[in-house]
Amino acid sequence: MEPKYKGNKGEWSELYAFFRLLADGKLYSGDGNLNRLDRFYPILEIFRDDSPNRTGYKVDSVKKQILIAGQPKVFYIPQRVFEDKSNEIFEFIQNIKGKDDGASYPAIEEFMDSIYVDSLKAKSQDKADIRIVVHDFRTGNESEVGYSIKSRLGSPSTLLNAATDNTNFLYSLGQVPTSVASEFNSIKKFKDKFMLLDKHSIKIQYKDVVAKCMKNNLMTLDCCLPTILGECLYYYYSNKIHTIAEAEELLRQNNPLDFDIDHQPNFYEFKLKQFLLAFALGMTPSKPWNGRYMANGGYIVVKEDGDIICYHFFERNGLEDYLFRTTYFETPSTKRHKFGNIYYEDGEGYLKLNLQVRFL
Repeated sequence: MEPKYKGNKGEWSELYAFFRLLADGKLYSGDGNLNRLDRFYPILEIFRDDSPNRTGYKVDSVKKQILIAGQPKVFYIPQRVFEDKSNEIFEFIQNIKGKDDGASYPAIEEFMDSIYVDSLKAKSQDKADIRIVVHDFRTGNESEVGYSIKSRLGSPSTLLNAATDNTNFLYSLGQVPTSVASEFNSIKKFKDKFMLLDKHSIKIQYKDVVAKCMKNNLMTLDCCLPTILGECLYYYYSNKIHTIAEAEELLRQNNPLDFDIDHQPNFYEFKLKQFLLAFALGMTPSKPWNGRYMANGGYIVVKEDGDIICYHFFERNGLEDYLFRTTYFETPSTKRHKFGNIYYEDGEGYLKLNLQVRFL
């Protein structure tokens, strides 16, 4: 019989996180270096989608059981069952070879069906992969919030995916001899491309964000961001930096916005953290952003050893530090996203560079 559920390590990790959180009944906080802190929030209920007729999984920490609610049949399952099932799934994930997108585990299917789980990934309309009601000891608040799940068990996930001109940035090169442009366009490695420009003393200058929607989204967040990211992409493609943190160091040294670094040395770090946070929790390149964070609870991270930690939005310093320290710029397909070659308009040379950000 054909398996009902197939997926890669990241998709199976969502189911693992769901079962593990029900087994633990707690959501532990993490620091900027992916270390679990002693601080945790009791989980009261978990939902995996935002549909009207959804199943709720209520945690009874006293009786150590889970109430399956919201369906015709209401029943309890001991938390130890979810612990056993999560351990099985974790072992299965570890045995998935490479980037297998069709990995299946038929032994778990009957249990999934019995608790009204009919998919590996949550059926969500936004960036939230799981919705949790936690108890905040400080405020007494018990509201439902959405979390995005990121797994470190498989290939590193992207924070911002390339989307052709939606993530292309435009640069002016001035007068470029056609022979130089031809040689530049024939070179594959960006490091060598930029060495050629240096050899011919051709200066590259950030000009604009190609897509108006992306530009408006960035400027809604901060008017300085288009220029800051434009500089970062130049640093990255010319092989000066790789990670977001390295970009911040070079921005601070070069200070392209001529900011008062002596009195506010964290200017560029703050701007980059706001950019990362916005794309992690709500902003996309192709849709106008209204400033609202969809995954308004924060980030849940499944670590390599199966431990689960959380970066809560209401503890945003830790979340910002995590994003800042664990992301880097990446080169997507130049052919698919139409960038990386010099072209001419009105006799002037121009170049597009694309923005993609991935987790380390």
